[in-house]
Amino acid sequence: MQSSQLLKLLTPFLLMVFLAGCSTSQKVKPEDRITRVTFSLFAGEKVNAGESGTPAPVEIQVYELVDDSMLMSADFDMINKDYEKALKNNFVKTYDYVLTPGQFKFVGDFEIDEETNYIGVVAKFAEPDKSDWKKAVKILNRGRIYHLLMYFDGYEIKLERVE
Repeated sequence: MQSSQLLKLLTPFLLMVFLAGCSTSQKVKPEDRITRVTFSLFAGEKVNAGESGTPAPVEIQVYELVDDSMLMSADFDMINKDYEKALKNNFVKTYDYVLTPGQFKFVGDFEIDEETNYIGVVAKFAEPDKSDWKKAVKILNRGRIYHLLMYFDGYEIKLERVE
């Protein structure tokens, strides 16, 4: 085989080797990664017990928010009617769930939106005027892994952030 033929055969291979050596593989620092979140939702045995005292399923909405001020100042009817309108520019994303009394639900990890600074929770209890139906927790949107514990019992929400 002549050297010119050998060179033609090896040229593509050599180009690949040289180009691979020139590529940049930037490693993303942990503090620059988008935050990841998991949820544990648990409904107590007496969740959403109406006037009759009979526990009932409860509808839950979890929100990614830029800020929690619109959620915390909104009334139940505003959120229930049109949450996107009520939350205005603070709304990023929503997740909907229904829990029956005694039910546990785990939501596996996911990346939050890079605009998210708060996670808000709304429980649509049968008697919102007698309930503690909304909560919010501040989170950092980069470099963290959070687990959010959400406990619903009676007409109350408990929300805890674990890093």
